[in-house]
Amino acid sequence: MVSTQEVIQALQGVAEEFATQTIERQNRRELDPADFEKVAAAGFLLTGVPAESGGLWSGVAASSRDYAQMVRVLAHGDPCVALVAAMHPAVTAFFLGVETVDDHPEAWCQQRAELLELARTRWWGTVTSEPGSGGDILRTRTQGVLQADGRYGLTGEKHFGSGSGHADFMVTTGKVQGNELPELFYLEYKDEPWDGSTGCMLTVPWDGMGMAATQSHAFRFDNYPATKAASSEVLMRVAPISTQLSNMLFTGVVLGVTDNALAFARGKLAGKEASMRSFERVEWTRCQNELWLAEQAFEGALRAIEAEAPDAHITATRCKVVCAELTEQALARMSKVVGGASYSKAMPLAQWVEDVKALGFLRPPLPLAYDQLMT
Repeated sequence: MVSTQEVIQALQGVAEEFATQTIERQNRRELDPADFEKVAAAGFLLTGVPAESGGLWSGVAASSRDYAQMVRVLAHGDPCVALVAAMHPAVTAFFLGVETVDDHPEAWCQQRAELLELARTRWWGTVTSEPGSGGDILRTRTQGVLQADGRYGLTGEKHFGSGSGHADFMVTTGKVQGNELPELFYLEYKDEPWDGSTGCMLTVPWDGMGMAATQSHAFRFDNYPATKAASSEVLMRVAPISTQLSNMLFTGVVLGVTDNALAFARGKLAGKEASMRSFERVEWTRCQNELWLAEQAFEGALRAIEAEAPDAHITATRCKVVCAELTEQALARMSKVVGGASYSKAMPLAQWVEDVKALGFLRPPLPLAYDQLMT
């Protein structure tokens, strides 16, 4: 049985290899399947498997710190690979976090066991966001219609499907007639044509300024086959757990990027401190202060989760918001201090600045996150 520390150590080796190709990787616009074979070989897929079954999951309180460290380490080598990989534990937490239900308990127990076994060898992702929803999955307009074979046909638009074409399974949401609350579904379209011939149409290929190689495409589904969660309780019950883990994972990825940027900046400024102008000294100090504050927010949220605080899901969201704002400000200051090297495609800092901005758009995006914090 592999331990979390063994996986982290193996991921460090993978990240070190990736880091030797930083500029080439930053120019990519697509994922490389070979990268994920290496990440899987390091044991990362076991984040979606319970400890009692030989996996790494021991509950959100016990696993959040280690999982966040895994993706942070991986981001040292390639932030795009780290972000897409982070979707695997973030999504499998939907099944891991709800062991028993009141409606259809036997069916859910069987389905859950099957899905968690798949997580041992197959990658999971999510394509839940919809245009006009503001990132709120409860505002889904996608419709699921029961088919003769017991599966559902999903019709609706989705975007920000990070890892599309890479993930074997994608979790999404939709509404079933007669039920006001959204339901949890999963589907497969990795090897399907995206021309609409089977009900899956690629509408907007991902062209983001940051996290450019995550394949976060947009799609239109038209009666596309999907499997519904056996229990209607799962989506609402897992929300606090998913919120805690996903916010720590996404923040961990971005803090991995800031680790890279800080090391780069320190290398550029080494030996030049005495000749720095007043403006540069002030901005550099502010930059380091903001990154320090981001670390404190991250640590505070992890401790709240580990202590199983009743409001840990709110603390995790607050951490994500604070870190999104602080890291974006810090890297902007860092760029001013580093100077021209921060504006060159031959140097990595400019792309890292764009990658860090992604945290503000990740679920929950900042407007939705603030709504949740203000209620």
